[in-house]
Amino acid sequence: MTRSQSLSQACDAADVRRRQAWRILLASLVVIGLGLVPLIATHALYLDDMSRALDGYFGWMLNARPAAEGIMRLLGFGDVLVNIAPLPQLAAWGLAAGMALAWWRWLPGLSLVGCVAGNALIWLTPFTLQNFSYVFDSLPMSVALASAILASLVLRPGGKSGVEGEPAGGISEGRGPWPVWQPPLSALLLLLLALCCYQPALNAFLVLSLLEALFAGAASTSLWSRWRMLLQRGTLAFVALLLYLPITRLLVAGEYSQQHGQMLPFADPQALLAGLEHNLTVVLGALREGLGQVTLLLSLLLLVGVALLRLLPRGAPVRQVEAAGAPEGRSRSTRQLSLQRMSWALWALLLVPALWGPMLLLAEPVFHSRTLIAWGPLLGGALMLAQSTSESVSASTEASATQSMTEAADTQRKTPVRRRLTQCPLKQCLLIVAGLLLVRHVVIFAAWSNALAAQQAHETQLARTLVAQAREQGLPLDSPRDAERYQSRDALPVLVLGEAPVAPLARVARQQVAAVGQNLVAAFTPDNYWAVVRLRLAGASAVTLLRDEALKARLRAHSSCAPSDAVSQSSDQPTSQPTGQSSAPSSVQSQALSQVQSQVQSPALSLQEGVWVIDFRKPRQCDQAI
Repeated sequence: MTRSQSLSQACDAADVRRRQAWRILLASLVVIGLGLVPLIATHALYLDDMSRALDGYFGWMLNARPAAEGIMRLLGFGDVLVNIAPLPQLAAWGLAAGMALAWWRWLPGLSLVGCVAGNALIWLTPFTLQNFSYVFDSLPMSVALASAILASLVLRPGGKSGVEGEPAGGISEGRGPWPVWQPPLSALLLLLLALCCYQPALNAFLVLSLLEALFAGAASTSLWSRWRMLLQRGTLAFVALLLYLPITRLLVAGEYSQQHGQMLPFADPQALLAGLEHNLTVVLGALREGLGQVTLLLSLLLLVGVALLRLLPRGAPVRQVEAAGAPEGRSRSTRQLSLQRMSWALWALLLVPALWGPMLLLAEPVFHSRTLIAWGPLLGGALMLAQSTSESVSASTEASATQSMTEAADTQRKTPVRRRLTQCPLKQCLLIVAGLLLVRHVVIFAAWSNALAAQQAHETQLARTLVAQAREQGLPLDSPRDAERYQSRDALPVLVLGEAPVAPLARVARQQVAAVGQNLVAAFTPDNYWAVVRLRLAGASAVTLLRDEALKARLRAHSSCAPSDAVSQSSDQPTSQPTGQSSAPSSVQSQALSQVQSQVQSPALSLQEGVWVIDFRKPRQCDQAI
């Protein structure tokens, strides 16, 4: 073969890889976009977004997330955060889709369908609803998760590179000691970036490290090499936490952050174990609550199928060694097999606490659904690693079978064929289950997007109604605010009694979709800061949350309740479409808005002891309170 022919073949191979990379990227954009486009189209300001848009503050430094603040300052205008939605969410969408190329780059034998489906399962889960709902925080959280995934991938011993089959992360001879330290140093820097963007992203690295040990690429990978790999990755995570600890000591401020950042008492083993048991009980209950029965069943089916796909190629080589070896060799193989099975069982059990990682060691952790960011890497990472490992093991087994032509050639030929016949249906079934689970996640995103939009419109109209009626009563709602502490100078404390009804258009989704019920936050509830933010968005710049507990108790006992059950009853009854109204799509939005406006009834409003009391309680609740 001449040099020109070899160059031509290399160019053709590069063109093929380039076209395949574009197909993977476009397919990932479309699949992930099915979940994110409805959410982005709502234009909703979710929780922290409201106060950030009002005051223009960043605030990530106070939570020891300097990289998140740095990213948003690059997109901001000086020292003031400006609402640039939906650009951060669009950038997060592109980053999530682009990570499919990273998986395809580092995992040999990964098919286009498996790569796109696995990467989408990482980013579209019931526990990333909140992450992508944040207008400002969606990009830093996505950068954190992508950094943790890349930290795991760069530590892999090989993958696709510029020439197919050449090790990607391997070490070439004669290139000095730097390539030896380059992957660990790169992984350490990526872990630090993940921690400084969003701390729970470290858990994704822990989960992927355990999956790497369970789905080691080569069939000849020894048990000791897997333990050594886990030790290296655990050391990197520990060093990253040690380097990050001074950042937390320096930056964490505020009563809320300091309270929920305290660790369990390591000096008291009994209290430590009790705290760990309590935290595990809470998070496992939140996991079941957020998934729902159908999603949980599909997730378990996917994980069981992945485990079966990984275990099938391992049985035949062990049996061949046992049959061909001497009694000493058979006993040694039996011991190795026992150790291997015990190690696999231990790694699989460690996956459960790894989903929450160091958060389980906190004394008062806040286990919001967005903190379970490692659930996606567990599903998608297991799918892609199992598929890549299965392809590499099958290829190596077939190659060894063709090279060893012995008297038992017939038996050796039957083993790869039988294994292929058993694996092909399993692979197809596994992709089908992954597709069903992905469709389920997309449907959950759609239900969440609609419920969030309905709740936002409902609470916005309710806040406007409250502010308008308070102005009619002459309540002092206006006050300049301190530009440094973002507090009103002439504060008007607010006390909400009872709970405002959920938006009628969001009530069914909240009841039927587990993830929506877990994440949909009703602002007008007792001691809820977001009620104050809603009232500020409606024009009441002086309002603040009442903190005096003694005054709260006194006002609860003496406040008069709403004159009727109109507020709660209006949301409990199904709404009927007005007769003669057109059902055309163009009239749906105006009809929904008119229904919301007509059903937002006024609670009892009063100014007592300098406190704005908003009472949503029913008469029987008043009797119980008195």
